[in-house]
Amino acid sequence: MRGSGSITKNKKTGKWDFVFSAGKDPLTGRWKQIKRRGFETKKQAMEEMTKLRAEVLQDEFLDLTQMSYARYMEEWFQERKSRLQKTTYETHLLFYQNVIKPKLGHLKLQQIAPIQIQKFVNDLVNDTSYSEHTIHLIFRIVSASLKKAKVLKLIKDNPTIGITLPKLKRKEINVWSLEQVNLFITEAKSIKRLTRCFIGFLVSIYTGMRQGEILGLRWKDVDFESQTVYIRQTLTQKAEIKTGAKNEASIRSIHIPNKLVDELRAYRKQLLQEKLLLGNKYHDNDLVICTRDGRPMIPRNFRKEFYNVIEKVGLPKIRFHDLRHTHATILIQQNVNVKLISERLGHSDIETTLNTYSHVLPNMQKSVSDELEKIIGI
Repeated sequence: MRGSGSITKNKKTGKWDFVFSAGKDPLTGRWKQIKRRGFETKKQAMEEMTKLRAEVLQDEFLDLTQMSYARYMEEWFQERKSRLQKTTYETHLLFYQNVIKPKLGHLKLQQIAPIQIQKFVNDLVNDTSYSEHTIHLIFRIVSASLKKAKVLKLIKDNPTIGITLPKLKRKEINVWSLEQVNLFITEAKSIKRLTRCFIGFLVSIYTGMRQGEILGLRWKDVDFESQTVYIRQTLTQKAEIKTGAKNEASIRSIHIPNKLVDELRAYRKQLLQEKLLLGNKYHDNDLVICTRDGRPMIPRNFRKEFYNVIEKVGLPKIRFHDLRHTHATILIQQNVNVKLISERLGHSDIETTLNTYSHVLPNMQKSVSDELEKIIGI
């Protein structure tokens, strides 16, 4: 029964504890109990229980019409925890706790109006500490939560529909030319004691795979006979192995050229020798890119090795992720079908590819017109 409770003396501590029922949670259907421990006297325990019980009897979560957005978000994030990658979940939770909850948490879920969401966005825009991309991410968290609330029939309409967001400034993509890529490969191979991470750089250049996909790649995911690499797991920024990929489209296969096959075969022989030398001290995760004792490579260290090689060969510095952009750009410049490039990159749709590499397409228009000039006569 809601509100009923009891006070008992803890035999181990000698102090007083209480517990009482706060009724059923309408979101979960579970009975909620509130417990408090460690009171010096029975009177103190009784006073605190009476105070809390009075609050609970008019608590928001017992009445759907009075439920606050903060209360709803507690349950929503429980669901998100099982659906999102750990790092993504932690990022979203941090934005909610530090930005969203202080501004919107107190509002009644069923009374949130579009004007309040628009003001929330406008305030973020006026706060110069938030970039356009960050504001879009924060808004997506709010929008996704209220979209789910509508599915659960907790609200009639989603108040985030039609909200005006700041225009995103296109992130500048720095890529190497085909000549620079070839220079990187040839010059790097002449470096004394070249980093063991170099094979990972080659994989990126030849496949366009994401960093997490490369660091999570296993030998059993490399089919030498069919010259195919399968993306089935990734490595997080905290060097944790995660089954699956960024999205459904990211779980894919990529055909690789003979040159990369040869490099991988040679590198595998090196790893097998290290494995034999270490014996039972080797941590066999079957990873292609790993430390000398077989452990997952810390992504930050992997990127540092990349920047060190760039400096030694004297090329313009780019981010490691820009190797992926370089791969795609070179393919586009070679007139490879954009749909095939999109599938190779693991984009969810071709529009993502077109939007990301739109800077390359205008330069290709001249080559198209030149070809038309050749084949169509007047």
